[in-house]
Parts: sequence; structure tokens; C-alpha cells
Amino acid sequence: MSVQPWRRPLLFGHRGAPATGCVENTLASFARALADGANALETDAHRSADGAIVLCHNPDLGEVHGHDLIITRSTRAELAGYGVPTLEELLAHAPGIAINIDIKQREPPMEHDIVECVRRVGAEARVLLTSFYADVVGRVRAAGYAGPTGLTRGELVRLRFAPLPLLRRWGARGQRAQVPVASGRVRFDTRAFIERCHALGVAVDYWVINDLEEGRRLLALGADGLMTDDPALLRPLFSQRG
Repeated sequence: MSVQPWRRPLLFGHRGAPATGCVENTLASFARALADGANALETDAHRSADGAIVLCHNPDLGEVHGHDLIITRSTRAELAGYGVPTLEELLAHAPGIAINIDIKQREPPMEHDIVECVRRVGAEARVLLTSFYADVVGRVRAAGYAGPTGLTRGELVRLRFAPLPLLRRWGARGQRAQVPVASGRVRFDTRAFIERCHALGVAVDYWVINDLEEGRRLLALGADGLMTDDPALLRPLFSQRG
């Protein structure tokens, strides 16, 4: 698997570039993110009633698009009428770009369809599949997905607290740890955590970073990627690194 799409550091357009006024998770938003300096994209996936993998954070269009369509009960054509793109469309519009896909839909399961979609267009090397649901990530891996996967919550907890020798014995099944700066009292924004991940071959991405100095601090600690709603804001940090 080529690692070129995942060269560090990565500036992810989180749902594109919604801070600019673009509607999140639309082709226009993704294009704006890339124009503003992003070299990777983050998005969310559901499956339509007729089996298309579509990009939307919520299971319906109410909050973002102002319509009551439920994705699992709607066709690709109906969703396209409101600007909801498919994964295949994004892959075609952003060739060679690393894309992080958060699989939002748990039921009915959609892992097989999304794996097949990515395979069909030969994009496994540049598409990372992840989910907040451990069983979803487990099914992606069980399907023999050849691309990278994100660490589950359980794997992150183990990585954060288990002794390093034991972690080395277990090994890491995922390639990227995508974390907030903190979760409750647990801090992830430390050099020790990043170095521990790197010792296991795991890259570390932080979300959602919309502050220039916060981004500067995290990159100085060794972060491999930052997810932001405003790539233009953080672009100078990445320009300085070539």
C-alpha cells in the first residue's frame, strides 16, 4: 500500500471548509478546502435506500440542508437534488487526495458496500475508514479492507493507558489515532502520547482545530495531522513545513 497520500503533516478539511460559508460535505465545500490549502479531506458516510454511499454527517438532511429526508429511506437521486454527493463523486473530484471517512451508519450495516465502493475505483491506498462504533471498524477489517483504518475507542483507551511493552506485543490494527485534544480529564495533546503512538507505527490526528496557535502547538508536539473547518486559517503552519 502506497504511503504517499498519507505523508505528514496533513491538513484535513473537516467536512470540507464549512467555516467559509460552504455547506458542509458538499463537492463545493471539499473543493474550497483543497483550494485553501488542505492536502487531505474528512467526511461522513451513510447509505441511501438504493445502495449509494452518500456523504452527510447526520442521518437526515434537516440540520444542514433544511429538509426532512432520511438518508436510508431516500434514493441517490432524491439526495442529489439537495446537493448531497456520493463517495464515488468525491473520489473522482479529488484524485490522489487522502480521504478520511467516518462511517456513521451502523444499522443496517453498510461496511461491505463502502469497502466495495472504494475497491471498485482503486482508492484503498488513499481512503482511511473509521467509525465511532468498534463493531463497524471490526467488520471493515474482517472484510479484508486493504487500506488504512482508524483506531476504535477501545483501542485508543488501551493505547493511552496500557504499558508500552504489552502494546508492542499486541500490535496496533489501525494506522491512525484520531483524537480530540482532551476527553474529560484524559489528555491526548502530549508529546508522550504522540511518541507512544509513533513507537507503534500509529499516526496521530487532532480534531477539530480552528485556532492557529493551537494548531502550531500540536504540530510542535509531533502531530501528524490536524482537522479543521477552516484550512485557510491553518495553511501558514503547513506552508512553513513545505
